Amino acid sequence: MEFNETYFKARAEAIKWLNVEPRYRDYASGVAILGRMGFKPLLHRRLSMHQSNPTLLVILDQALRDSCNIYQAPNDPYYADTIPAELEVMDAGTHQAPKEEKEATEGCCDTATNGTGDEDGNESPKFAAYPETVKTVTKWFSKAYKLRAAMHRHLREIGNNNDDTSVARRKQLSDQINALSDYMDKLFPLKAAYDRHGTIPTKEEVDAIGPMEAQRNAVQADPEKVDDSDSSLKNKNEDFSSMSKDDLRRRKHSTRTLLMKKKNQLLYQSNSIQEKENPMPFSPERTKIEVQVGLLQDKLYNIDKALARFG
Repeated sequence: MEFNETYFKARAEAIKWLNVEPRYRDYASGVAILGRMGFKPLLHRRLSMHQSNPTLLVILDQALRDSCNIYQAPNDPYYADTIPAELEVMDAGTHQAPKEEKEATEGCCDTATNGTGDEDGNESPKFAAYPETVKTVTKWFSKAYKLRAAMHRHLREIGNNNDDTSVARRKQLSDQINALSDYMDKLFPLKAAYDRHGTIPTKEEVDAIGPMEAQRNAVQADPEKVDDSDSSLKNKNEDFSSMSKDDLRRRKHSTRTLLMKKKNQLLYQSNSIQEKENPMPFSPERTKIEVQVGLLQDKLYNIDKALARFG
């Protein structure tokens, strides 16, 4: 990309967009600004293929922030034009990935039957040929995808109403959508590894994730809980250089998800984005979280550097 007059003019527009309260941001305008800056053209193309939703707005927010800073270190691997796992899952489910990029996710999650069979429950020949663990992962992913799509519809129906009932319902749905997205992102690499390399997930790997109901019950029981024992914080000296590309992508997603929650705790005193900012006051707990944010940002940088070696 070039740091010319067009870039810096668009950069000023990006800063204005980022200064708007999140719930009032226009997704299409943000995507257009990203395109004018010439930053991450592959990511821009993929974002332009979707309508706005909470997950994409977070991805767009980070992309525009990065686009405003890249001129200071244009060769930093952190700014590589990679596609977030959430967007890859979304594209795989809606079949919106460009043709040349589809092979990595093709067949993973059709929005109707996921390739499992017809409406009477008869298995398709392709699905019938899958190993049992792959069948399980495919069915679980499909079920979660359909439920999340239904929740997104309910969220759109609520609209921007700010009465107490609407705000509470919107938060409940957003938390459940985020939980389902996290669940799907655990399943997706297992199916993708099978599609790309023929790697069959073990029963232990599948059982470690478990069915969607167990995941949803855990989230609904304590939606504000963050597991600080997550390896993103627990293991402070991870060796990313020896990890495979799929493992790095999984670590990147889990690290970014936890980072987002930590930032939300600082700004909203909640794991999820709220209607109004409610910054955490200065305290030992805030200092602890700020240190964790720095640690997670360093991890993301190191993961991106490790991913860069794969091209």
